[in-house]
This record gives sequence, C-alpha cells and structure tokens, in this order.
Amino acid sequence: MSDTEKDVVSVVSEEMGALLSCRPLGPFDDFFREGGDSLRAVELITRLTERYRPSGAGEADQLGSELLTVVFEDATPTGLAATITRELGAA
Repeated sequence: MSDTEKDVVSVVSEEMGALLSCRPLGPFDDFFREGGDSLRAVELITRLTERYRPSGAGEADQLGSELLTVVFEDATPTGLAATITRELGAA
C-alpha cells in the first residue's frame, strides 16, 4: 500500500467515524457492520467525491459511480481508498 493510499485510508476512516458518531473506523472495519446504512453511505460517497474531486465533471461522476458500487461490495476504508487512489491515478 502506497503512502498516498494510507493517507486516503485515514481520511475515509475519519469520515466514516464522523458519520457514525464514533471513533475513526479501522482500515478493515465494515461501515455497515459498525452501524452505517444506505443513506449514510450516500452521504459518505458525497463527502469523499467532494474531497477528492477530479478536475473534470465527468471524472467526478466516474469517481462517485465507482464509490457507489464499491461501498456495497467492500465497505471498508481500505476498499474505498483503493478505488479513490485508482480513479485519481486514471484522471
């Protein structure tokens, strides 16, 4: 895992914790098992897309779409961070 991805994991962990009104989640803690729901997942995606917004509107839409898929497959800070860093690298 690169330093950039570690930094993104930290931010995602903090955002998840803030949405759940708890401590930052661990790198492999599942957002839904910790009390998250679909409405909070959408808020999480919105926050992360705004924070890591790629330069173009199309790229921002792509990041949001990718995160929407991943949050229901791997709702961990590590899973979401991998998607963010991959999308930012492609932008």
